[in-house]
Amino acid sequence: MNHMHRIVYFSPAGTTRLVAETIRERLLEHRCQVEMINLSVQGTAARQSPSSPADTPVCLWIGSPVYCDHAVPLVSDWIEVLPPGQDSCAVPFVTWGGVTTGLALPEMAGMLAEKQYVPVAAAKILAVHASMWGVDEPLAKGHPDTADLDQVRELVDVVVKRLAHPERAALDLKLLDYLPPAMRAEAQIKSLAAAKASMPPLAADEQLCTSCGICAEVCPVEAIVVDPYPIISETCVMCKQCVQACPEGAFPSNQEAMAVRIRGMADSSQEEKVTAVFY
Repeated sequence: MNHMHRIVYFSPAGTTRLVAETIRERLLEHRCQVEMINLSVQGTAARQSPSSPADTPVCLWIGSPVYCDHAVPLVSDWIEVLPPGQDSCAVPFVTWGGVTTGLALPEMAGMLAEKQYVPVAAAKILAVHASMWGVDEPLAKGHPDTADLDQVRELVDVVVKRLAHPERAALDLKLLDYLPPAMRAEAQIKSLAAAKASMPPLAADEQLCTSCGICAEVCPVEAIVVDPYPIISETCVMCKQCVQACPEGAFPSNQEAMAVRIRGMADSSQEEKVTAVFY
């Protein structure tokens, strides 16, 4: 039975988009029917009203960067309102910056299974750490590289082959239980909301801000209104695209201190800093 492949992803920094595009290109080489949904740019309608499966069964590829040991809430929320699948399957994938993937993959796979999208594979793709821009040696510099993306292409090949057989096996979700118990326990108490609450509110220095609106233009979740200075709503996911894009440097940011903190977290993580696929 032929599947329609739907690729859904959120990618503020661009690396999850690169993986999604690699998946799309490989699927097209297999002459598969492919639909792309970029949650960063397709707005509220795409985020709130995911397409319902048609008569053709769906293979849903859904990707997120790892934030605070979990998928970005935008992606989890999209799965939460996903209509139940019928003869459908899923391939969750995450990009991560060399600290830890936390519980992102098992949580996504579990949510998809509850929605009757049977997980048949999964992947975690190493990518340059998105919060380490402006430093000479960011974690996972140069990733995803050719070898990382070749693993993604191989995963696509395996999934397409499996979908051609009605007796295809579901992914053993125990394969995604790869973190040591202590790291799992730590990940369970982390969240983006808690991280935001522990930091000063993101705000522009009005002495530097020129109200140009670039921050609002680059915000992937439409969380910024300029009136006359940036007003940032609770929907902010702390991707810091506004901070990077501001031509005046109006958003305070100590990148060296951030880099030291992130490297310390990476040093204490027992997760191997590699791309891995599961099937």
